[in-house]
Amino acid sequence: MPTATFFRLPEEKRGRLIDACWAELAQVRFTDVSINRIITAAHIPRGSFYQYFDDKDDLIRYLLEDMRQYFITLLRDILVEAKGDLFALPLTAYDRFISQRGDTDPMLALFIQLVTLNKGLDLQNFIGAPQSFPGGRQSFLPDPLWEVVDPALLRHSGREYAEQVFHLACAVLAFAIVETLRDPSQSPRVRELAKERVDLLRYGGAAAGYKEELT
Repeated sequence: MPTATFFRLPEEKRGRLIDACWAELAQVRFTDVSINRIITAAHIPRGSFYQYFDDKDDLIRYLLEDMRQYFITLLRDILVEAKGDLFALPLTAYDRFISQRGDTDPMLALFIQLVTLNKGLDLQNFIGAPQSFPGGRQSFLPDPLWEVVDPALLRHSGREYAEQVFHLACAVLAFAIVETLRDPSQSPRVRELAKERVDLLRYGGAAAGYKEELT
């Protein structure tokens, strides 16, 4: 975590440093991040950097946590507006991340760039919450989101079940975003396909009476 000195910096200087850090992370793998390039771009002495962060790994952890909180806050706001309906998440989030003109949310675009540069980035660990289940397994559904989910809208009210629904909802959202980035002109078609997949997730795909035939 940054030192107290970092948080006491004037807003302009702190912003200049963070912008330089993000610019560096958007261009090279985490392992190739250069403090020299960052301080040159930010116009600060090398010694000053170490008054703010222990090392570049400390810096990267701080930036990723800041990004993580951005996405969690956005998804939490969506769930609050949807009155805890997890099934409303993919389409609403898609509309937040992708404009009608096909433009991408800047933080999302940056995240995609980081994933592209850093193959093997553990996405579940990135968006995950502290250990929540027995056996040390991490939850894919962060605590701030679980707090605003309405379990009454799900077939089962437990957190593990909600986690599975959230996981599938995120898969629908991720596929729609990737397809749109490949060809922004297809955004209306992609959104309609995402809507169909949300309906499948919400209502299932089996014909009426099929469940009874199996029992």
